Amino acid sequence: MTKGLNPAHERSMIISRPEKRPYSAKLFFQVLEKGVLGNLEHVTIFFDDGTYVTLAPERQPSWLGGRRFSLTLESFPTASQAEEHGRKLVQGLLWTSISLNFGVRLNYRTHEPTTVYDRLRSPGDSMFGEMTTSFPPGWVIDRLQAAYMLPKPVDRTLLLSMEIFCASNLEASDRAIFLSTVSALEPLSSVEGLGPEVNAFIDECLAQLDKKNEIQPEQRQSVQGRLNELRKESVRQALKRVIKAKLPDDASAPAVIEYAYDLRSQLIHRGIPKDLDIDFSVETRKVSSILRQLYAKELGFTIND
Repeated sequence: MTKGLNPAHERSMIISRPEKRPYSAKLFFQVLEKGVLGNLEHVTIFFDDGTYVTLAPERQPSWLGGRRFSLTLESFPTASQAEEHGRKLVQGLLWTSISLNFGVRLNYRTHEPTTVYDRLRSPGDSMFGEMTTSFPPGWVIDRLQAAYMLPKPVDRTLLLSMEIFCASNLEASDRAIFLSTVSALEPLSSVEGLGPEVNAFIDECLAQLDKKNEIQPEQRQSVQGRLNELRKESVRQALKRVIKAKLPDDASAPAVIEYAYDLRSQLIHRGIPKDLDIDFSVETRKVSSILRQLYAKELGFTIND
């Protein structure tokens, strides 16, 4: 909203002078059922700052569960303002979900959950379609029976990793699929100690810490815990070691996992990757290929990409 304008005037500008407020933000999301949204469809909600948002149902692939909707926020003088208010729209939707305790899934099209567009420019022609994958029945039956007939059940941590990996393909956005796929690696990390030399060094550090009476008990306990954690390798180090041992013929696999973990850390701690040109689907395929090889080897099977 432009400084000095009241809400009614701002809405009048948005509607009657669209060239002054050309930029809008659109947010796509999914819920389990429209009842959690008050059974609202095709409604416009007026905000106190003079902007308004339209809630409308959207088409979605037949395999995607729940109901898909969009929120279109009108409108702003600059694209940067539309992006900023789009983030506020996201926080509004997420707080609604949290406070009323229902699930919501954001559908990303870029690194931001909202899409900013020029509402004065025609979107042009569009089309909607979907494609499905189908396998011969024998392929499914053979694999189901082969894994079922293994002499004994696999380790529970391996089974958990497989479950996380398989579920990741049902996520709605490329970055959610990537995060879930990388998370499937962690149950496979068998963390080991770093040896007696490291243990001796940590013991010396702990002894020095005990002499520091000026350190508060809560801080001392925190530092002690973190020092003791250094006796073992990190999850990332453990994964690189496990992959080198399990897949000795794939020289690039450790570097792929190292990069994937770094990219995951960027997303978790910054919300976006450092390189905005990253294609998460490409990075996911690299990690998926390694995981599928690991699963096949652990089960005693072979796999062809």
